[in-house]
Amino acid sequence: MPTDPGGPGASRRASGPVPGRRRPRPLALSERAAVIGLLALVFLAVLAFGASDVAVAAAFSTIYAATLGVLLATCGWARRDLVRLPGLKLQAILLGVLLLAVAWPLTPWGPGGAHPAWTYLPGRAGSLSVDRSALLLNLLQLLGLACLFVAARVVGVSEQRARLLLRLAVLAIGAYAVVGFVDQVTVRRSSRLAATLLSPNTAATVLGAGLLLAVAAAGNRLRRFPGLSALRRGDVEAVAALAAAAVLATALMLTASRAGAVAALAGLGLFLVWEAFAQKQRLKATTGLLVTAVLLLVGALVLRSAGGLATRLEVADQDVAARATIFAAHWQAFLAAPWFGYGLGSFATVNQLVTTTDTLPALYNVRATHNLYLQWLEEGGVVGSLAMLALFMAVVIPVARGGLRAGTTGAWARAVICAAVVFLLHGAADFALQVPAVQALAVLMLGVVGSMVAGRSPAAEPLRDWRFLGAAGLSGAATLAGLLAAVPLLAAKLGGDLSVLPTAPADALASAIEQGLAQPNVQAADPRTLARLAALSDRELALRPANGAAWLRRAAVEAARGDQVASNTALERSFAVAPLQASLFRRRTLFAYDRWSQLSQSARDQEIYHLKGEWLRWPHAKPLVALANEVTNPAGRVGLALQVTVLKLRYPASRVEAKP
Repeated sequence: MPTDPGGPGASRRASGPVPGRRRPRPLALSERAAVIGLLALVFLAVLAFGASDVAVAAAFSTIYAATLGVLLATCGWARRDLVRLPGLKLQAILLGVLLLAVAWPLTPWGPGGAHPAWTYLPGRAGSLSVDRSALLLNLLQLLGLACLFVAARVVGVSEQRARLLLRLAVLAIGAYAVVGFVDQVTVRRSSRLAATLLSPNTAATVLGAGLLLAVAAAGNRLRRFPGLSALRRGDVEAVAALAAAAVLATALMLTASRAGAVAALAGLGLFLVWEAFAQKQRLKATTGLLVTAVLLLVGALVLRSAGGLATRLEVADQDVAARATIFAAHWQAFLAAPWFGYGLGSFATVNQLVTTTDTLPALYNVRATHNLYLQWLEEGGVVGSLAMLALFMAVVIPVARGGLRAGTTGAWARAVICAAVVFLLHGAADFALQVPAVQALAVLMLGVVGSMVAGRSPAAEPLRDWRFLGAAGLSGAATLAGLLAAVPLLAAKLGGDLSVLPTAPADALASAIEQGLAQPNVQAADPRTLARLAALSDRELALRPANGAAWLRRAAVEAARGDQVASNTALERSFAVAPLQASLFRRRTLFAYDRWSQLSQSARDQEIYHLKGEWLRWPHAKPLVALANEVTNPAGRVGLALQVTVLKLRYPASRVEAKP
C-alpha cells in the first residue's frame, strides 16, 4: 500500500536527500495511470466546450461514475485507501440529504402544490418542478460528481499521488492557457478570450483559479532551495510553474472579464497574505514569491489585453443595469416558490415564464441568472440551498484547516481554498460554477487536497467496509442511470432515434418528434406514424409541461393529424408558458401565419403580442419582411406584412432603444 514519509503536511526544504530519511516509494504504474486518467478526463470535459451540451454532460457524468467503479475493481491500493478515508461518513450523509432535497420537487408535496402548468395535463400527477427531465439529468450530474469526488479522495490519500496530480494540473491548465492565447491572437481575433468554455467570464474564473495553483506550485518549488537559487540554477519545475502563472495572468486579462479579474486578484491577495502568516519562518521565500507575483501581474497589465478590460470597465454601468433586471425578475420567481424551488435545471423554463416586454431585452438570451446563489435558490429553494451549503462546508472546512499548516501540503490547501474564493466571488456576478466541466474541475481539486490534509483512518477490510460497499453501489447505480439517459441523448445528437426507450429524456423525445415532422408531406403520413408522434409528444409534455417548444411541437403534430382545435389549444399553451421566447419566434410565427385563417382569436392575439415584443427588442423591418415572404399562406403573408407596417408606424425605430 502506498505510504508517504513524514505523512500529510511534511515539507521537503532541502535540495538533496536528507540523511536518515527514507526515500519515497516510486509510484506504481496503476497509480500514475489513475492520476493521469482522472486529470485527462476532467480536462477533456473542459475541451468539450465545458460539457455544456446536455448530452455531453450526461455522457461525462456516466464516465465519472464508471471511472470510480473501474478504479476500485482493478486497483488493490484504491480499495485499501478508500476504507482509510476519514470524514467520508458525514459527507456521505449530507450528500444523501442533498439528493433528497433536490429530488423532492419531483413530487407535488409542497406549499401550494404542483406548479400550475401541470393543469394542462389532466389525469397526470403533477410536481413542484416545471421540468422533470432537466431535474433528473441534474441529479445524474450530482451522482457523477460524487463519484469523481470519491475517486479524487482515493487518489489524494497518497501525498505522492496528490502532488503529482496537482503539478500536472498546473502544467495542463498552463498549456490550456497557451493554446487559448495563441488561438485568440492568431485565429479568432475576437475582443475577448473564451477558449473552449463558450463564455469569457467562465474562462476567467478557470484561469484565475489556475493562476493560484501555479503560484502555489512555484512557491513550493522555490522553498526547496535556499533563497531564490532555484531560479538562478534554472530549475525546470520552478521555471515552468512561473511561466504557467505568467501565461494564465495574460490569458485572464484577455478575457476582459471585470468581475473575473477582481475575483482573481482578491484570491491571489488572500493567498499571499495567508502564505506570509503560515510560512512565518520563511519570510524570505514569501517575499520573493510576492515580488514575483506582482511582476507577473504588472507584465500582464501592460500587454494589449488590458485595453479590452479597461474598455469594458467604462461600460460597466450598462451591464449592471441589465444584471439588475435579471436579478429582480428571478428574485420574484424565487419568492413565488421559495421552499423547494422549480427543480434543478429549470432556469430556462422559468426565464420564459417571467419574461415581459419590459424585461425582454435583458432576458431574451441569458443562460443563467448570472448569480450562483440566486439560481440555487430559484431552482433548489431554501431547502435545497441549505443542503448544498452544508455539504460544501463539510468538504471545504477540512481543507481550510489544512491550510493553517506550514509546508507544501498546507500551501496546496491554501491555494485550493483561495481558488474556491475566486469561484464564489465571481459566482455573485456570473455562472461559471453552473458549467459541468468547471464543477468537475473544482470537485477534483477539493477531493485530492481534502485527502492530502485529512490524514488516514485505521485500516479495515475493504470488502466488508461500508465505504467500499457504498462507493461501489454509488458507482454502479450512477453508471446504470447514466447509460439509460445518456445513450438516447447521444443517439439523438448523432441523428439516431432511441426514443423507444422508456428512460429517454425530453430532449431525445423532442429530437424524434422534430425528425418525424421534418418528413416531406407529413400530413399524408401513415396514421400510425402520426399516432407515434402524438405519443412521443405526450411523453415529452409529461416531463416538461411548461416548455413552449414542446407545446409548439404538439401543435404541429395535431395540425398534421388534421385536428385544428387541438392544434390551436397547444399553440395557445405554447404562448402561455413562453409568451416572448425569442428562440421560438421564427418557428412559431411561421407556424401561426401559415394557418392564420384557422387560428383562434386568442392564438392570434398572442402571436401579435410576441411580434410586438420582438419589434420593441430589435426594431428592424427587413428581417420581418423577409420572414413574411416565407409564409406560404397568402392571407398570412399579407397579415404579417400589415402587422410590420403597423409596428413601424406606432413604434418608430428612432424611438425604440434596440438591443440585438
